[in-house]
Amino acid sequence: MKILHTESSCGWGGQEIRILDEAHGMSLRGHSVAIVAPREARIYGAALKRGLSAGALPIVRKDLGGLLAMRRWLQAHPVDIVNSHSSTDSWLAALACATLARAPALVRTRHISASIPNNLPTRWLYRSATRHIVTTGESLRLQLVRDNRIPPERITSVPTGIDSARFVPGERNAARRSTGLPSERRLVGIVATLRSWKG
Repeated sequence: MKILHTESSCGWGGQEIRILDEAHGMSLRGHSVAIVAPREARIYGAALKRGLSAGALPIVRKDLGGLLAMRRWLQAHPVDIVNSHSSTDSWLAALACATLARAPALVRTRHISASIPNNLPTRWLYRSATRHIVTTGESLRLQLVRDNRIPPERITSVPTGIDSARFVPGERNAARRSTGLPSERRLVGIVATLRSWKG
């Protein structure tokens, strides 16, 4: 299967890491996978470093240039599925697919719990242009069913997984020495990206 992931965000966090992990995993399973993103987006360079196929497109904004670039890419590189991840690339991919004679199926992955409008254009995007919706948690799936009346059979929850082998605890004192932290003090920290819109 030929799969294209689209990401318009130039940010870096769990969403982008998940896209890379999924693309890599599908590639290992024999699928042809590519990622398109703005050249300045960190995910673009990270995809190349991982050996994934990546294309740089001007898709930071919802504009005609981004739409035409997305359409040209899809014409030049036919795929079976487009998996969009952020608002801007979802709109550009949906509109580009709507203008193609042989359009790929559009799957929209929803990573955040910010509400989506119930207006006519958004209903078109989520109910007509999109073949299926994936959420990164069950609460997001239920929110779309409840607040946006999207039929539950059109949404699948696939929680983000982790590779537990990456998080095997090391020897505490050696880790503290290597990072210059005091050996007997209690420390509190966070390893995450904090987002204001996530509450």
